[in-house]
Amino acid sequence: MTKKALKLKAGTEKTKAAGGRIGMRKRINTATDPYLLKEAYPDPSECKKCRSVFHKKKWIHADNAPKRAEALEKKKVLCPACLKIKEKYAEGFVTLQGEFLVEHKDEIISLIRNKEEIASRLNPLERVIDIKAKKGTIEITTTTEKLAERIGQILNKAYRGSVDYKWSSDT
Repeated sequence: MTKKALKLKAGTEKTKAAGGRIGMRKRINTATDPYLLKEAYPDPSECKKCRSVFHKKKWIHADNAPKRAEALEKKKVLCPACLKIKEKYAEGFVTLQGEFLVEHKDEIISLIRNKEEIASRLNPLERVIDIKAKKGTIEITTTTEKLAERIGQILNKAYRGSVDYKWSSDT
């Protein structure tokens, strides 16, 4: 496979943790995200749709919620990620194109879904909103720019294509 067999474009954010490495804790830019409330949700709250739990000022995947939070009566709300998905408000964009894409479309989409599952277990606010396949192109929209960047990285690592990053701060 040649280097230009799969072209990626991922819209992301420039921020990295100290030392230039992206840490395991997934951060969301709360200052610019209009879907994150300035005031906290009642503690604990549970998303009606995805069952994520808001506890101690952060959203946690339902499987990772502490037992004491599970025991308490939770207020039913819609989490910021489910709101973005409902209203189709994307913050991250990935565009895939190339002849390699046509032959390996199902495999690539499966890889993207696996990456989304891993990311949402660490931070339930990081999810894929939509995957649209058009003539020779796949467009993926995500709830965060960071997830779009990581999708671009994982596809580049798996298929050795070329990646073109467009940072939101550059626009």
